[in-house]
Amino acid sequence: MPVAVHICPDRMSQDEYKQVIGELEKSGVQEGRLYHAAYGDDDDVRMFEVWRSQEEFDAHSDKLFATLQGAGVNVDRVEVHPLHSDHAE
Repeated sequence: MPVAVHICPDRMSQDEYKQVIGELEKSGVQEGRLYHAAYGDDDDVRMFEVWRSQEEFDAHSDKLFATLQGAGVNVDRVEVHPLHSDHAE
């Protein structure tokens, strides 16, 4: 079952976000990720993702959080919720 993942760092700048995404793309962490979006102010970037399953997110979460930590980003909150429906256009 697909899951929605909301990643809320204490503070993440757009430059830190670009660094993290670049490193993750090189490492292949996006395998199993169906959708990714980032939003927020210049120094308050947050991420929203959809993964094929909880297991696929879990398989990549250690690398994700290590990459965030390596960029000096402390993750305040991560919410994972099962998706009940998909309404793509």
